Amino acid sequence: MKNRFWLSAALAAVGVSLLVATAFAGAASSASAASGKAEARGGTFRYDSRSDFDYIDPQLAYFSHSWQAMNMVGLHMLGFPDKEGAAGSRLRPEAAAGLPAVAKDGKTYTFKIKTGFKFSNGAAVTAANFAESLNRALDPKMQSPAASFIEDVVGAKAVLDGKATKASGVTAKGQVLTVKLTKVAPDFLARMTMEFFPAIPVGMPHIAEGVDAPMVSAGPYYIKEWVKGRTALAVRNPNWNNAKEPYKSLQRPANVDGLAWTFGNSLDATKLRIDKGEADSGGIPPASVAGLVQQYGLNKERFFVRKNLVFWYLNLNRDQAVFKNNNKLASAVGYAIDRPQMVRQHGFLAGGRTDQILPPGMPGYKDWNVYPLTGVTSASLAKAKSLASGSTRGGKATLYGFNSSFGPTVSQVIQFNLKQIGLDVDIKLFDRVVQTEKGGTKGEPYDILLNGWGADYPDPYNFINVLLDGTRIQATNNVNLSYFNDPAFNKKMATAAALSGDARLAAYATLDRDLSKAGAVLGYINTNGRYYLSSSVGCFNVSPVHGTINFVVICKK
Repeated sequence: MKNRFWLSAALAAVGVSLLVATAFAGAASSASAASGKAEARGGTFRYDSRSDFDYIDPQLAYFSHSWQAMNMVGLHMLGFPDKEGAAGSRLRPEAAAGLPAVAKDGKTYTFKIKTGFKFSNGAAVTAANFAESLNRALDPKMQSPAASFIEDVVGAKAVLDGKATKASGVTAKGQVLTVKLTKVAPDFLARMTMEFFPAIPVGMPHIAEGVDAPMVSAGPYYIKEWVKGRTALAVRNPNWNNAKEPYKSLQRPANVDGLAWTFGNSLDATKLRIDKGEADSGGIPPASVAGLVQQYGLNKERFFVRKNLVFWYLNLNRDQAVFKNNNKLASAVGYAIDRPQMVRQHGFLAGGRTDQILPPGMPGYKDWNVYPLTGVTSASLAKAKSLASGSTRGGKATLYGFNSSFGPTVSQVIQFNLKQIGLDVDIKLFDRVVQTEKGGTKGEPYDILLNGWGADYPDPYNFINVLLDGTRIQATNNVNLSYFNDPAFNKKMATAAALSGDARLAAYATLDRDLSKAGAVLGYINTNGRYYLSSSVGCFNVSPVHGTINFVVICKK
């Protein structure tokens, strides 16, 4: 997901969430897939992904399935327990000996790193490895999406501007790391849990294309092989030892010996492979969900559903002629699109309709009823036509969609809807990773992009500022794929980010309403995660941090 926590279409509406991943009634516990059979340590978990990783480099990887892999290979200062629900959403020290000491001014954090952790190559983990992670993310040669999350570190701007190689506010001495910020940041600790900021070897190359396998890591596993577009393999970190400290107290199960990915299979082929026991899980066709529920039941045996803090939406590109300084047409699109029909393309139990940015359950969420959720009515179509009149600028637009799962059919619904208001839409379909890589490059000639986003950490900043702050736009690896850059809104977002408590949440609720009305992005569904497992899967756990299957917990029978 580069500079964005884009969701892999191969996961067919599986999302990410740093808050509670609430299970549907009757869900199996995280300890078992409800098979009633004994589970065993060892074996290889086989996972099919329609799309390849974007990167395996921690400062560059940003797709949901890439972060799913990063969760099993990374060691962070702070993290979350490998549990479902509320228990798995409570921030805890990981490599840090405890929560950091915070200076009276609220801007200086001092972390003490535990001794005893080792990388997969045997090197000891020290504070310098976390300092390296922060400084590498800031290096402009990396064009890292992580940089936007640590711009408030003292000296970060000098590094980003190429005037320094290290942020002056980041210092490491032995096992002590100190980070100084330019301002009080209520969400700083949550940001440090992100997969961008694990311990990395000092001296890791600073190259825009990122590192490849074998990748030295300090988590329970490391990625040993990656044949791009085909396969990948993660195996145990030989130095990770759950029988002794500092590993033991983390209780990261690391049940399987390895995890093997196969990339590129169609969703139909993946379902057939899971049926036959040739794969253990992966993306499946949305149309197959109802049949699987009928065959196995819901949250009982092999098919599971979890709620997620995720939404799918349309980016309307303000950097191209059709929507540039044209909020009137953007709002017209908001009234014209048929959300119920778009949601149907996601399949059974996919989620609920939305017309805004923040999902229900996210702090700051308030139901604003910005656009019609019950379908296109004569009144809403009339409103859309009125807004579009005189503002279609030639009446042609290019939509970038993706070529799997619900991508083609949702794109076709949009095409039909916008034809009704005088906008002829040309659909271009790509692999999901390719689509968002193209979208992340400033100047790419699209007008509309079908997209998805889930929380990187539990704060509305991660939806509002990250997706729509125009001051963050760069040459490549962008998250703001609407290229929305409104000075008045930029100022309001910066003001909201500096607030705390109820004032912060109220400010973000208002921004959610106003940005949705402006058509900065147009939400249409808050999705559920849907998981189909082979008969050989024992332990099953969905991470509330990532909203995907937690590979550290999964086990084979």
